Amino acid sequence: MLKTIFYCLLVLGILFFFLYRPLGGIFLGIAFLIIVVFISNKEPEILENWSCLISGAQGKGDQIMIATEELVASTKAPSVEMLVESVGPSLSKAVFGDVRKFLICINKIGLKFRSYKIFINANDYGKNLFVSWYLTHKPGWWETLILLLPGEKQILNIEKLNLFDRQDLTAYASNVHQCFLAAVDKILLELKQDPSKIDRKTKGFLGIS
Repeated sequence: MLKTIFYCLLVLGILFFFLYRPLGGIFLGIAFLIIVVFISNKEPEILENWSCLISGAQGKGDQIMIATEELVASTKAPSVEMLVESVGPSLSKAVFGDVRKFLICINKIGLKFRSYKIFINANDYGKNLFVSWYLTHKPGWWETLILLLPGEKQILNIEKLNLFDRQDLTAYASNVHQCFLAAVDKILLELKQDPSKIDRKTKGFLGIS
């Protein structure tokens, strides 16, 4: 259905461009493509995740977030950008409504990996602290257009990545996971709790431990 809409709007855009060029047909054509990308925009898919509830760690969320960011930076992982943003339930940047603060890791080693982001959160739950991270995939506007073309292949879907790309993605997620665990372990030791008792294996496609 979406492809049918895409082709209809594409044809209309071409017609407007050639038949109504003096009246700004090219802008209408571009507008049609923007509409297609907008209506096909989906919420990010969660591919991998890990979480843990730390007893008695209320108020230590910022400490874990800062430590994680510092540890990731110290590993000198190539082309990894980190930023802190308030996001909504759909993991998109938000200012109002129900928002939570996340540390977001973006792998900028290549254009294809920028659609894979890791969202890290540490949120108070009563006297405890719920810590978690999520590896997500959300197609960019250019990928959305590629997937609408005839004979498209979902080249950025994790199941379609070649061996080397999958290795790089696994290394990227594993590095963040280990840094996050190190920050969590530090808090557990400060609270005189045993870090070896937490389940360190992630849930999802990669199965990192």
